[in-house]
Amino acid sequence: MTVETVTPLSLIGDRNFRNIWIGGALGWVMRWLEMLAIGVFTFELTGSALMVALITMVRTIPMLLFGAFTGAIADGLDRRLMLLAGMGFLALTSAVLAVLAITDAIALWHVGVGMFISGLYGTLEFPVRRAMLGIIAQAKAGTQGAGVALTMDSATNHCMRLVGPVMGGVVLTAFGLPGVYVSGVILFGLGFILVWRAEYHAPHHGVAVPRILGQVIEGLRYIRTNPKVMGTLYITIVMNVCGFPYVAMVPVIGGEVLGQGAVATGMLLSAEAAGGFLAAMVLASYARPRLFPMLYFSGSMFFIAAVLAFSLSRNYALSLGILFLAGLGVAGFAAMQSTIVFTAAPPEMRGRLMGVLAVCIGVSPLGILQVGLLAESFGGAMAVSIMAAEGLAAMVIAGLVWPHFLRRQ
Repeated sequence: MTVETVTPLSLIGDRNFRNIWIGGALGWVMRWLEMLAIGVFTFELTGSALMVALITMVRTIPMLLFGAFTGAIADGLDRRLMLLAGMGFLALTSAVLAVLAITDAIALWHVGVGMFISGLYGTLEFPVRRAMLGIIAQAKAGTQGAGVALTMDSATNHCMRLVGPVMGGVVLTAFGLPGVYVSGVILFGLGFILVWRAEYHAPHHGVAVPRILGQVIEGLRYIRTNPKVMGTLYITIVMNVCGFPYVAMVPVIGGEVLGQGAVATGMLLSAEAAGGFLAAMVLASYARPRLFPMLYFSGSMFFIAAVLAFSLSRNYALSLGILFLAGLGVAGFAAMQSTIVFTAAPPEMRGRLMGVLAVCIGVSPLGILQVGLLAESFGGAMAVSIMAAEGLAAMVIAGLVWPHFLRRQ
């Protein structure tokens, strides 16, 4: 295999990579648009911080339940067809919900079903779509190419988080819930067309469906032998239980504590995304494999500390600035997370290890439920403070158990 120097621009120049990459970006726009809009809609409808947390939690449950199985299936099936099926089904779901919203027949449980189906599609991100990008780039430039591709894709997620929440606030304010779901039809429809036009050829490892559970077990056994992967998964759990669930309380904090409407509240999430995008683009160009573990650990620690500071802020401008800084931290986590797991895994294990990674991400319902229950008793801001303090303690433990995170490899 001839290995060439690869950059984000050279990857974008590959039509197949570009189509799969943009298709995923469109899905992320909808994810963050929907997350903000549905959170604001639910809080306005129910006035309950716990209900906002629960409707957000519904979206994350599929990752916990099915992520590992999706990864094992992806090792034996055509990833492109799996991705097309997911995008097509989501476009259809959005169309049905748009009709219900337009006819004023939609209920909160319909919204919950839609969030659950969105979560099902989310299980395809790591073992299917991101693995496709990594495989294409690795064929061009080995491990370094895969690292550039996955870091670049992480930066794209941050960019879409910058756009999506503001779009969600604008669409919800201007067009109501029907506009949110019509946006889904358009975005997932375009993504489907792009992926359909991409050519993707990768060897299948012949995983028979009856052996899926066995493949998952093999993946778990392998993880026990690799401290680098084990520590990465532990920090993933910490971030998804004690860090990222703060997002569920942003509509509550934005409205109750900071006194802002839907658009301004969306800008809070966009501020974090702006910081994440800038930092991730720098990492995509300059980060080297020997720095990946250190960047992963330090970025995670910095992000959780910033979330704690955000929960203590009572000034809107200060909150924007803090969340921008939080984005700088989360970029190190998000860019290195899948890169470390992907590059540490043997080719025949990648799908199932990325699936286990998806399960670790999927534990976020526990964090969302925790922050929702705390918010019922102490308010949204204090709930986030308690959760972030737990996260900082857990990160200290990670540094003690896996000291490789504290040094260059």
